[in-house]
Amino acid sequence: MKEVLGSLQKLGLSQYESQAYVALLRSPKVTAYELAKQSTIPPSKVYEVLERLRVKQLVGVVETGGSARYVPLEPREAMSRYRRTYDDILDRLEDRLDHIYSSGHERDGQVWNLQGREAVLAKAEAMIDAAQGELLLALWPEELPRLEPHLVGADHRGAAIAVCLYGEGDPGVGVVYHHPTDQVVIRDQGSKRMVLVADTSEALVGYFPDTAAVDGAWSANLGFVQMAKDYIRHDMWVIKLVRRFEEKVDEVYGADRAKLRDIFNPEYPEVVVVRRTPRDEA
Repeated sequence: MKEVLGSLQKLGLSQYESQAYVALLRSPKVTAYELAKQSTIPPSKVYEVLERLRVKQLVGVVETGGSARYVPLEPREAMSRYRRTYDDILDRLEDRLDHIYSSGHERDGQVWNLQGREAVLAKAEAMIDAAQGELLLALWPEELPRLEPHLVGADHRGAAIAVCLYGEGDPGVGVVYHHPTDQVVIRDQGSKRMVLVADTSEALVGYFPDTAAVDGAWSANLGFVQMAKDYIRHDMWVIKLVRRFEEKVDEVYGADRAKLRDIFNPEYPEVVVVRRTPRDEA
């Protein structure tokens, strides 16, 4: 019950208004005096509280036996009214705030930090839901069920979708590249990671370590977005090349591809500028 009262107060009701409305839902058609007893609202305050609820159209008054009795607005209708009101307010406010923001400075200058798994995934959902042209995504299977319905919605809108999936699974839409997974991959990444680029206009990078808090970063900065896009595309390009020439890759670089990952040991020195360091000469 404490949670219900707290939620009603978040909608703008006072503590007494919340208590009165809930009490009326339990016992409709009561007098103000009866309501005060049932809700622990002080009798000196109950008429004032009921009047405020009446103005907010959450309570109605009926005459029964010569006395005023109060009835609550049905919960579904009450919540529907609040939902419509807040949707209208938020839609208008979003447009006006966006106009103020865009007229003041460029949108792409900031990198925003996100704390916690919920914040990272909620941002990913919002980006996918807003995308119209293209979605590039690299992630591990644990986050796929949460994002899958949103990817399906983007696919229905006609967005082009490409997913690099570290492990098994299938979102059911778009082109899916399955990246081999082992401890070497996790070691190279530092932790399990999710990278999302929407419409080449915004990017999200999330880190999902096993033993630390999840965090992430979002930005519309052009350099940040392009770096994230290149990261995903390069993984997809490598997957395509390895699948096509897998036997030759294994022969040259080994099944664990350790030689391929060793960027400090160039395979063809004649096409790579190799500079000696003091350590080499020691």
